[in-house]
Formats: sequence, C-alpha cells, structure tokens
Amino acid sequence: MLQDLAGRSWKVVVEKNDNDFFFMGGWPDFVRDNNLKFGEFLTFSYVGNSNFYVKIYGINGSLKRDVTAIKEPELHPLDEEIVQEIGTAAPPADQALNGSGDLVVYAPSFDIVIKPSYIRKKRLNVQAAFGNRYLNRGQGQNFEAALQTDRGSWPVSVHNSDRLILQTGFGEFIASNALREGDVCQFMLIDEEKFMLEVSIRRQLK
Repeated sequence: MLQDLAGRSWKVVVEKNDNDFFFMGGWPDFVRDNNLKFGEFLTFSYVGNSNFYVKIYGINGSLKRDVTAIKEPELHPLDEEIVQEIGTAAPPADQALNGSGDLVVYAPSFDIVIKPSYIRKKRLNVQAAFGNRYLNRGQGQNFEAALQTDRGSWPVSVHNSDRLILQTGFGEFIASNALREGDVCQFMLIDEEKFMLEVSIRRQLK
C-alpha cells in the first residue's frame, strides 16, 4: 500500500525479478494520479505491514503536494490476515525481509510540515499513529525526549494526554534550527528507550 501525505492510498502488486523487486499492478494508477514526470524525486518510508509513506518532490526540489492538504495518514495493515492464511510468522511492523531473506530493521518515522501555529505556540502534536505505537507510556505520564539534528541535541518535555505533545524545549529547537513555515521535518526514532528522535529538515524554497 502506497500512501501520500494527503492521506490518499494506492494498492500495488510487488513482483520479484531475479534479485530485484518492482512495483507492478497498480503502479500506473499511482503515476497517473500524481502526474509524475521525469526528473521528479520520490522518497518511500517503509512503516511495516507492506505500507509505504510516499513524498513527491518536484524538479525544483520543493514538496509537490499542496501542504494545506496534508493530514495524518491512516495505516492499512495487510500482512496479518495474509500471514494467518499461509501459516507463516511475520516480522514485527518495523522489520521486513530483503531479497536475500535477511531481516532488515527500519527506524520508524513521521513527517510534519511546519505551520505558523507550531512556531507561535512553540509546541507540536505528534502524529497519533506514531505516538500511540512507539512513544505512549500511559495517559497522564509525561516524560522527557531529545530531538537531534546535525546542529546538536535539544531536550523537550512530552505531554501525554489524549495525544502526545512536544512542548517545553520545542521552542528552542525551532529557533536553533531556524525553522520556517513550510519546512518539512522528518522525525525518526533512533533510541526508543531514551526517546531520542533524529530530525531531518527539508527547507521550503522561498
């Protein structure tokens, strides 16, 4: 299942040819619906259960989709039912088997487009699907986390109510990294025990 940041999804068939894997059935629909052109750049973030989040960047390097349309993607678990039918064991949601049959671990992540309210309020809501799965420590239990970029590391407090919110310390992270409206931040969980998130920033072109 391929899903974009606007919440749209496409079911595609993966076929193996020698040692390579290819998107086949359903891929032409994805290409047509997104009006893909030669030279555009796509990133595929594997999140388990045969699900990929796809980001599309134009030739000029900017995010192709209208950021105002972005919302939290929904998960489409597929493997659990399939595995029960064929009677084999599936790897955890953040793991998969490569073409050689080796187990590959994928760091879970989520993407956020910076909005004026995040800068003004100096806080950020963690995407529900990610927070509930990887960072949830029981409602009402606040904890400390760390945001890391190539510029350094910043401690932040995480408020845990009906959803997780990065608050105290997030304003300093915004200022230190000169975040602006439209910048896209990818938060990758690199240490679940210490709640450390590595943040990659893709700047919005002026």
